[in-house]
Amino acid sequence: MPIKQVHSIPAHVDRIWNLAPHPTLPLLATATSDKSAQIYSLNTYFPVAQLDGNHKRSIRSVSWKPKTGSNSEVVLATASFDGTVGIWIRDNDRFAQDVGSTGVIDDNGSIGLEEWEFVASLEGHENEVKCVDWSCEGTYLASCSRDKSVWIWEADESNEEFECLAVLQDHTQDVKHVAWHPNEELLASASYDDTIRLWREDDDDWVCSGEIIGHRSTVWCIDFDKRTGEGEARLVSCSADETVRVWSRQSMTGKVGSRDFPSTFRSDPVSENWQQEAILPQRHSGPIYAVSWSGLSGRIVSVGADGLLVVYHEVKKGEWLVIAEEEDAHSVFEINTAVWSKKWKSTAPHGQEGNAEKDETNPDNEEIIITGGDDGNINIWEVTIQK
Repeated sequence: MPIKQVHSIPAHVDRIWNLAPHPTLPLLATATSDKSAQIYSLNTYFPVAQLDGNHKRSIRSVSWKPKTGSNSEVVLATASFDGTVGIWIRDNDRFAQDVGSTGVIDDNGSIGLEEWEFVASLEGHENEVKCVDWSCEGTYLASCSRDKSVWIWEADESNEEFECLAVLQDHTQDVKHVAWHPNEELLASASYDDTIRLWREDDDDWVCSGEIIGHRSTVWCIDFDKRTGEGEARLVSCSADETVRVWSRQSMTGKVGSRDFPSTFRSDPVSENWQQEAILPQRHSGPIYAVSWSGLSGRIVSVGADGLLVVYHEVKKGEWLVIAEEEDAHSVFEINTAVWSKKWKSTAPHGQEGNAEKDETNPDNEEIIITGGDDGNINIWEVTIQK
């Protein structure tokens, strides 16, 4: 099953650390070492906004707040090596209705980029902030840092005032990555201490509910299976030990919220038992920096220092096959990030699209892989199914 590069965007002159497609809009955010974040259209791959001037060092991670209920705001969080987390909100009175054109037309008829407002700077971490992620309903924002801590924040309705609810310090080394469960208020964190920890609220306190041990070196990235049923949880992780592993929750005890996995022993502290379900076929010959688990096909993609892009398919539970791989996917450069995204398309002529919020999309089973590397490029890939 071949993999095909369908587009490449020379997005930045410095390395791209992280990419994040919006969960419901054809927008892609970048995090780079040039201290800026850019927003691209996933209809035409043109830039529509540049967010800069507020972070003093590299932006390491970006995360979109889910649009829930009647909330129409488009909100992005940025994590920086300057030790802060930034919150940005799109100006809904001046944004690209035709997202993916080169921007918006101002009163003088000139084309410019969308306007975004920097509304909050979250301070408290003592060192570089490595990752930031919104919870499934946008209630909480998690950040992690080289200072060995994970912080959980709660925003007011304006997204301009944030309260720190917890500072979690069970990791013994640099915390590289955080990820929320797709439908539970369950947080996972990955660390230089070779472990993964699970966190959830228990009697108004946030506690470590589980620990995953198995990797033999730094755990760089984690991602939850987004297709699990109620009460189920699976997680993929990648490491400097050159392995990609899948873990599953076997059992859980203790008092938990009504929406979460049911418990038999309500008086016990919250505790989760996670076990290794599979080690995926080993292809990488260096640290693996990123993994992403598709919510559409259920496939996993991994990238790393060796420049290799690998796609895995689950044959049955616990058994995975490599279905596609691409060497030197960013020429001689390391690849820092890979994410799955819905494949959006434009209906307007000459490469210009219609209204993004109403635009038609390809069938639900069509998706792309988006990668970013030290070359500053964004590469778009399709996995072709042979008939």
